[in-house]
Amino acid sequence: MENAISISEILGTINDGSVEICASAEANYDAGEQMVPVSLDAFARRVIPVGDGHHLSEPWLPRPERVTEHLPREEALSFTKDVFHSWLRKVRLSVPTDLHLRA
Repeated sequence: MENAISISEILGTINDGSVEICASAEANYDAGEQMVPVSLDAFARRVIPVGDGHHLSEPWLPRPERVTEHLPREEALSFTKDVFHSWLRKVRLSVPTDLHLRA
C-alpha cells in the first residue's frame, strides 16, 4: 500500500456546542492491485467543558463503512474525495433534527 490519504471534517456541534460531530476517510492506494480502499467513519466527541477528544457512542450515527474501487493511481485522490463528500451527506442526514446540528 502507498499514497496514504486522510480526510476529516467537523460537521458542526450539538448540545449547545459541547459535542462535535465529525467524519473521516482513510485510504491507501494499492499499486499492485490498482485498488483504493476507503474506510469511512463518523463519531461524536465532547469539546466542552473538558475537550478530551474521546469519542462518544451515538446510536444514530452511521456505522463505519469501507468502499473499494479498481482505478489508476491518478484517480485515487479524486475518488476518495467524492466518496468522502457522499459520506458527509449521509452523516449530516443521520443527526436527529431535534439536536440542531450547528456549523
